[in-house]
Amino acid sequence: MLMTRFRPKDFFGIQELRPHVTTRFFWGLDGFQETGFMHLDNHWQFRDSTEIHTGMNLTREGVRAPFEIYPGVLVPAGTYDHAEAQLVAMSNQGAPFSVSMRATIGGFFGGDRVSLNPTVRMRAGDKLTAELAYQRNDITLPSGEFVTNLVRTRVSYSFSSRVFTQALVQYNDRADLWSMNFRFGWLQAANTGLFVVYTDTHGLYDLFERPERTDRSLIVKYSYMFDLFR
Repeated sequence: MLMTRFRPKDFFGIQELRPHVTTRFFWGLDGFQETGFMHLDNHWQFRDSTEIHTGMNLTREGVRAPFEIYPGVLVPAGTYDHAEAQLVAMSNQGAPFSVSMRATIGGFFGGDRVSLNPTVRMRAGDKLTAELAYQRNDITLPSGEFVTNLVRTRVSYSFSSRVFTQALVQYNDRADLWSMNFRFGWLQAANTGLFVVYTDTHGLYDLFERPERTDRSLIVKYSYMFDLFR
């Protein structure tokens, strides 16, 4: 990743410009390129803390074997090179109420994808924050077309700078899957301390058949740092 920053003195109310490029590539041990991603973007931050991101992604997906991405919709084996626009607009994220919109529009496994992700955020001081997000993917491929929807809500409350709770609830209509995650944290030095995480998922077995139900878990973790040589 390469990024630089510019702060013009007087240019249409812009506070900062952040042009950058990010790349990542993966190959199998046989030399076959399995994925490639190049992100070219510029963030336009205005003096009122609103932002606009104008980006473009160049992607490559290497598919070794055909797979069913959606019931009745098949992605053949091959290499898929595409370009897509990635546009983001957001209001002041530090305000009590803020909104953002992310749109990704471009090629996808030999077809097209339009992904829209609006988000609403609310905060009450430095203790309570809440978020409601919706993501819609409208995909058209040579073998068929389909739409997926994901709704997510997140709430976080801090009792102090070291004690907090977080909750996440989301629904995925593709899998008809409800999931909930609750986390309690009591931080000590260097991010150590007590962590309690409860996860509950419903609908998982519509996709996977298992001999035992494993869609509910409770994890308790405690870590402590000490100096042996002190």
